[in-house]
Amino acid sequence: MKNKLSIPEMVIQQIWAEQDFAQEKLKTVSGQAVNIEFAGWHNSGNGPDFLEARLQIGEQSHLGSVEIHVDSSGWFAHQHEINPDYNSVVLHVVLYHNGQRKIEREDGRKIPELELAPFMSTEPPTSEMDARANLKLFEELPGRCGVAAVENDAGKLKKIIGHAAEKRIQEKMQVLLNRWDEQDPEELFFQLLFKSLGYSPFAQVFEELAKQYQFRELRPLFRQPQRTTRTLVLSRWFGACGLFSKNLTIADPSVRHEFLQWKSAWQGLPEHPQVSSKISMVFRPQNSPERRLLGMFHHLYRVSNEGLLKRWLVLLRDLSLFADEKELRQKALAETETLFSTPDWEVWQQHLVLGKSMQTHPVQLVGKDRQIILWANAVLPFFLAFARYQNEPELEKLLYRLFMILPAEAPNSKTRFMEKRLWFSELPKSPKLKLNTFGNRQGLIQIQHDFCRNFHQGCVRCELPGLIAG
Repeated sequence: MKNKLSIPEMVIQQIWAEQDFAQEKLKTVSGQAVNIEFAGWHNSGNGPDFLEARLQIGEQSHLGSVEIHVDSSGWFAHQHEINPDYNSVVLHVVLYHNGQRKIEREDGRKIPELELAPFMSTEPPTSEMDARANLKLFEELPGRCGVAAVENDAGKLKKIIGHAAEKRIQEKMQVLLNRWDEQDPEELFFQLLFKSLGYSPFAQVFEELAKQYQFRELRPLFRQPQRTTRTLVLSRWFGACGLFSKNLTIADPSVRHEFLQWKSAWQGLPEHPQVSSKISMVFRPQNSPERRLLGMFHHLYRVSNEGLLKRWLVLLRDLSLFADEKELRQKALAETETLFSTPDWEVWQQHLVLGKSMQTHPVQLVGKDRQIILWANAVLPFFLAFARYQNEPELEKLLYRLFMILPAEAPNSKTRFMEKRLWFSELPKSPKLKLNTFGNRQGLIQIQHDFCRNFHQGCVRCELPGLIAG
């Protein structure tokens, strides 16, 4: 074999992706038999190199990630043993095994290691450029479902996506119906909005915050002048989230003055509850927790007089007057933007992260993409459950209409993945489907969950191609 120092890690990734090694009698370095049912999807972003691989190692079946290195020491050189992002790894694949140190995840679980060199009949290549190009080509290949989509009527695929979308929203609704009698519905809606506004790095923290400071307790505070209310509410939220513990230098005098005022108000409270989880620091600047909390404040300030639940019900009753889908869509978006718009005087529009430099242009605290996510994860599921519980079929019909006509949320890793697998590209024979609605995107996410991540099938035995062709 060539000098391992001359072999780029990406070459090993290509070897694994193409399964370019003998798989008969494949064993880990500890002697466990390895059967590869699916090598996983190549991940060119952060985290493990291959996701959702399906493997049989010894007597156990595994669905998880595969991490690739040239040799065993790469795991520790990259400090994966202290990084929770690698706790999904079920197999460490190397070209060369070296050292006696056990491969262990951050959660303490030991990971088997597979050495490829003994199972290769040819010398590995050394061109990182070629490997990168080949892996990119590999990522663009459609799945078996994509081949079936090209060979069959696109209408069948569209119908499957529609059924998947309906299933997804119904499952969300059912989860809420199961919790309906546990608490006041308005508090449940408040928690859903807060959690959805929190963005994934701090959704759990925001949900907990909504339970600590319930809407019925905050509502009386909104009867005072806005500046007073702002201090009373934001001091509680910032304090409970631990945002006052940051050692910050805030250049903007107006932001610094208000921040210190909130901190003083927090310190003067008789109790100082804290959320149980720390806020993750992995987020886009536009999604910083400070900005999200300010956005929620402005929304509550607008709805507090009528009440959160009543104000959204009024909005939905108004939308029911529109029979034309285009008008319904426009009105829904306009009303949502009004409810979450940022006042012109809000200085936080020009601050993405507290203590950082100002933005050149003001940025809305709750942008249009996040407003669509709020409809997806909070408004539609909650009011579908509300309509079902209250036996209001007309409201339920309206909500399903909105689900299928609202604009699509911004692309994410799941929807991009499915578009590649289903061959939604510029190829002449590709299905001519417009996936520019919210419901269609949700359907793709549900298909990814039901099929691509299904532990009992794997890609090889997936039923989706048969459904498309049937």
